Amino acid sequence: MSKNAMFWASSTISIGMVIPLVRVVSIAATAPAVANVAKAVTVNISEPGSQGSGVILQRQGDTYTVLTAAHVVKNQNVAYTIATSDGKKHQIVNNSMRAAAADIDLAVVKFRTTDNYPIAKLGNCNLLTEGMDLYVAGYPAATDAINKSVFVFRAGTVSANSTQTLDKGYSLIYSNDTLPGMSGGAVLNQGGEVVAIHGRGDRERNPSGELGQKTGFNLGIPINRFATIAANLGVNLEQKLTAVTQNQSPRADDYFALANQKYERGNYRGALADYDRAIALKPDYAKAYRARSTVKSGKIGDPQGALADLNRAIDLDPNDGLAYGIRGFIKYNLDDSQGAVADLNRSIQLTPGNSNAYALRGGIKYQKLNDPQGALTDLDRSIQLDPSSANPYLLRGILKYQSFKNSQGGLADLNRNIQLDPQNANSHMIRGLIYSSSGNRSAGIKSIQQGAKLAKQQGNQKVYQQAMDFLKQFGAN
Repeated sequence: MSKNAMFWASSTISIGMVIPLVRVVSIAATAPAVANVAKAVTVNISEPGSQGSGVILQRQGDTYTVLTAAHVVKNQNVAYTIATSDGKKHQIVNNSMRAAAADIDLAVVKFRTTDNYPIAKLGNCNLLTEGMDLYVAGYPAATDAINKSVFVFRAGTVSANSTQTLDKGYSLIYSNDTLPGMSGGAVLNQGGEVVAIHGRGDRERNPSGELGQKTGFNLGIPINRFATIAANLGVNLEQKLTAVTQNQSPRADDYFALANQKYERGNYRGALADYDRAIALKPDYAKAYRARSTVKSGKIGDPQGALADLNRAIDLDPNDGLAYGIRGFIKYNLDDSQGAVADLNRSIQLTPGNSNAYALRGGIKYQKLNDPQGALTDLDRSIQLDPSSANPYLLRGILKYQSFKNSQGGLADLNRNIQLDPQNANSHMIRGLIYSSSGNRSAGIKSIQQGAKLAKQQGNQKVYQQAMDFLKQFGAN
């Protein structure tokens, strides 16, 4: 197959849209001390079908109480296991699981042991303001490269601390790069105090209504909110949180948090209006400019407005690697490949662990700059950093097949991509084309047929028609 035909088949792939940019923040000098505290009080909560985290909250005799997110222990009839920092495993006490009311995503569970474990020191979430250092700890689910759950500690900053309660009790928003399995883990301030329970990564909603890529923001439920319901869960908090009088007038952080919630629900115009309000109240709100740019560029077709927002965000915060990455994507869409690569270079310099920036830069080098070797190096690095991200395998598979005549390597990458993202109609179709061009016509037709079926189910008329045209060429239907 010609390179042009492959590009036709993959023309619906938007490099930047399918590769989320996730911020990785440099760890501050106080981080090692906070990490030691976090590891001691954070536990791994698991059962054969799920993985989560929790925080040791109190001890009464030989019984420890653990605070976690309710969705981590949602199955009442499952025997969950708690693993403490020393690697020892403990069974949850029968009937000890107590969940908060349905509108708050918190729960407590208990385990028994005569071993001594430290208790988390609680802090006042109300004292956090935008830009403060913040840390999230937990036990992510295993991956191919890391085949068992290990303790992970991630640094970041407060993006917004809203006085408005969002869905399920969430209202603290932060930039920390979290992973599946860290839900229920500790969110700690610079003093090593637990100020919130982590539970959600903010995600875009696809046109089909399903949640898609991460936006770069994550959410936690403040300990202050837990304090108001602790007695209902059978917890007598001996630690008292300092009361802070809240300004009843809406703050910039409130509008920012509400905008993120509307964005996740697909209400993009509503999100835009709330970002506007946040910026009107706080003209130097760098993260709000950056967040507003994603609405303008991806949802309402205003790339120039998005570019202006990102220029302003970078002026206000020249070290925001995520802002450079998003601006690089917008420049790519505006046919400024050199400017896009320059921004991605800066993004990678600021956030060297950001796998998605490497993937986006690799895609641009291949499709726009005729640098297949540079593209392969970037995609290899992206996959090395995050082997669980699907789309770099798709791009690398096409690259291997087209530029390096490596059909087997291309098929291996497409198979891995489909394993990670089985609903991607494009991937099935492209794999089918590689199969067919490599002499395996029957496997190729079968894969293209699967792509056509998925595209039809998803209402993707363009990919469906492409797949049907290829099937017609092969004398199949």
